[in-house]
Amino acid sequence: MLTLCGSALPQSTPQSSQQSTLERAVTLTREKRYSESSAILLGAPEPVETRQRIAFHRLKAANASGTGDHAAAVREISLALSLAPSDPGLLVATAMAEFQADRLDKALWHAAQAGNDPTAKAVIGDVQEKRGNYAEASNAYREAVRLAPSQEQYRVALAYDLIRHQDFRAAVELLRQSTPLFPRSAKLRTLLGIAQYSNGDTDEAIPSLIDAIAVDPGAEPAYRCLAQILLQSSAAAPPAATERLCQWNPTVCSALKLRLARQAGDAAMQKEAIAGLQRAASDDPVARCELARAFEWTDRLTEARAEMEACVQFDPSPQNHYRMGLIYKRLGMNDLSQREMDLRGQMLEKMSEETALGLNALKTIR
Repeated sequence: MLTLCGSALPQSTPQSSQQSTLERAVTLTREKRYSESSAILLGAPEPVETRQRIAFHRLKAANASGTGDHAAAVREISLALSLAPSDPGLLVATAMAEFQADRLDKALWHAAQAGNDPTAKAVIGDVQEKRGNYAEASNAYREAVRLAPSQEQYRVALAYDLIRHQDFRAAVELLRQSTPLFPRSAKLRTLLGIAQYSNGDTDEAIPSLIDAIAVDPGAEPAYRCLAQILLQSSAAAPPAATERLCQWNPTVCSALKLRLARQAGDAAMQKEAIAGLQRAASDDPVARCELARAFEWTDRLTEARAEMEACVQFDPSPQNHYRMGLIYKRLGMNDLSQREMDLRGQMLEKMSEETALGLNALKTIR
């Protein structure tokens, strides 16, 4: 979703001391120091000249939006719009403020008045998405991409929407077309990995996420998505993925080494991996789930049960219910085992394990 603070801030301000005051306020707003900027504007008189009055109210609207006062943001941007009712930029900014304030009818109307503006189309997509009108939202996001093919944010919005509504093939197609156009976009590559995995293409998803990390080593969502995918499997991860993730998170690294140790039959590495998992915080879902796996593999079933019960509380995914059921079965707790398998079955009636993980991973993007 686009935000009001993404709207253009005034580039010029009134003269003399008033100009100095507003220039300081603009600088603070650009630095996202909205409360400080608002404090400066509190005693500032409204300019006389129309263009400067518009800039003044637009700045106050950006500050209000930045502090979460969406009603005030609507009030201020509406004052700016009243001074230039047909200005496309102000129409879009007003629609964005109204969307944030949950005034959807007005947001839709003002966005429509802005004509062929890509941001206006994106706002229409946001409104329709919030109303549950998926087809209308998708069409609006597609129109934004068509109008501004060189703007990454509209492709991200469309891809996010396609994945959210499980149109994975369309998302993969869009993102494959988009990534060459944005060679430094980790976000597009992360979305591509999520879409590919959700579509059942794990072997393609992993390189896409590794690519996202290579493009931006600080891309936290890409690490999280890659870890989630690799930890679904009991097999050893590809060396390139293990190297990246071990540099990112020690607990995930221990979990990956656990798989490698099992594959290699390396008891010393297995012991080291378990120790690493035990050093993690008690509320770390990865540590709980992976300790359950480690104890199950080493026939420490009572300990595996305790860790897996904690794991399911943190992450009640279809796979984790299945793993819990297997542990209960090995312990002779057949009723509890059947309960877990039934819960897994109920979840899989709605979506596959890959889809469930992909939609969960999608939450890390925004």
